[in-house]
Amino acid sequence: MQSLINDRKVGQISPGEFCRTLTESGYSALAQNCFQNVFPINCHNNAAVNSLSLETQDFQFLLSGCADSSIKLWDLHFQEQLSSQNDVDDELPDYDNPVRVFKNIATVPRKSYHDFGVSCIQWWPVDTGMFVSGSFDHTIKVWDTNELSVAYEFNLNNRVYSFDTNYENTLIATASDQPFIRLLDLRSASSAHTLTGHKEKTLCVKWHPRNPNLLASGGFDGEVKVWDIRRSTACLCRLDMLRTSSSVQAKGNLSRDSVKAHSAPVNGLVWDPLGTTLFSAGNDDRIRVWDMLSFTYPPVNKLTSFGPLMRNKYLQTIPITLNYRYESELQHLIFPSDNSDIFVFRTIDGKLVKRLNRKGSKNIGRTCSIAMGAPFSNRFYCGTIDGEILAFSPILNTVKKSDIIDQTYVLHQAQIHGASLSVGSDDELIKKARLAVKSGNSLDIDKL
Repeated sequence: MQSLINDRKVGQISPGEFCRTLTESGYSALAQNCFQNVFPINCHNNAAVNSLSLETQDFQFLLSGCADSSIKLWDLHFQEQLSSQNDVDDELPDYDNPVRVFKNIATVPRKSYHDFGVSCIQWWPVDTGMFVSGSFDHTIKVWDTNELSVAYEFNLNNRVYSFDTNYENTLIATASDQPFIRLLDLRSASSAHTLTGHKEKTLCVKWHPRNPNLLASGGFDGEVKVWDIRRSTACLCRLDMLRTSSSVQAKGNLSRDSVKAHSAPVNGLVWDPLGTTLFSAGNDDRIRVWDMLSFTYPPVNKLTSFGPLMRNKYLQTIPITLNYRYESELQHLIFPSDNSDIFVFRTIDGKLVKRLNRKGSKNIGRTCSIAMGAPFSNRFYCGTIDGEILAFSPILNTVKKSDIIDQTYVLHQAQIHGASLSVGSDDELIKKARLAVKSGNSLDIDKL
């Protein structure tokens, strides 16, 4: 670290390179936050936190949608003090008794607007004055944030599993119990278009990050389709897990009876920031990486292996998430496993960077939702099935001012007593001396 700082001071690396190097190293040092920068314990009263959304204007306000139909709004720039903390507490982490917690600034009570659980929630991409929620009560509601009231409601007559917003076209793509995708137009307040092609219910949809006319969808039938909403025959291609080389011709892909991207239902999709790669997750416990720029069509399965540790058996949409572009040298993918572990992978080769476990008395229960924090922060937030929202950030080895003062005092007392105690002395010896100083006891070098 010191050499990196020196290189930055003398101009051998740019500020951007310095930040990217720090962020890259931060992903291997991730850990669950403990005393501060955390949420209140059991903040959603044991009901699953199905969806999280952090606005990308200031990265300040976080929305959480819950299985008991409630919605909460959190301010991540303001924390409430619950208790005091001393140096001894800092060395003995207690995940069940936070010191400072994020403030809940607004709440939509359960059963007040949605009749059943909130399945998905999203800020409107360019305006924090509006957000959208979908529910198992068959509705998608558009909210006025300032009034915290519903501005408009769409009734789909089917359970809504997920949706994705497209601000350029003012469209909302929805995945529901039916084998088709509805596109809801906010300008006309109606269903603008229907994309048919899946054989069973659809579980996830994602708009292309650069082209507002392209949409990817995954369904219970194990298929992943890419759509161009401008075309009369909207389906551009079906992703085939057996197509692993661009030299293999795939004629008749659209007309074939079965073209599988996964051997089980597909419940997770995410594009890379440039839209050149698509990641899909299925109930076959696999993540597949698709090269969307291959010179022949349809796209190619890149055969990237993420190992055998992942578990993904629930039909609920799984929140696989990528970190921000340019934040680090290599792209990282965050995957919540059914066994309550959270895995951080490198996307280039599928290498496991970090395996995160829940801490505290409630240390089991799968993650239902994920929201990335601000760029270059290495921070993300997870909603769990038991009503908790957990925060993760890097835990770096730092030298505390109190440690320096205590150790200086110990060394000074050792010199007075003629004891051979130095900075390089045994760590246990230093620790005992420091505890004696903190407790106010007299320092007896002979008894250490």
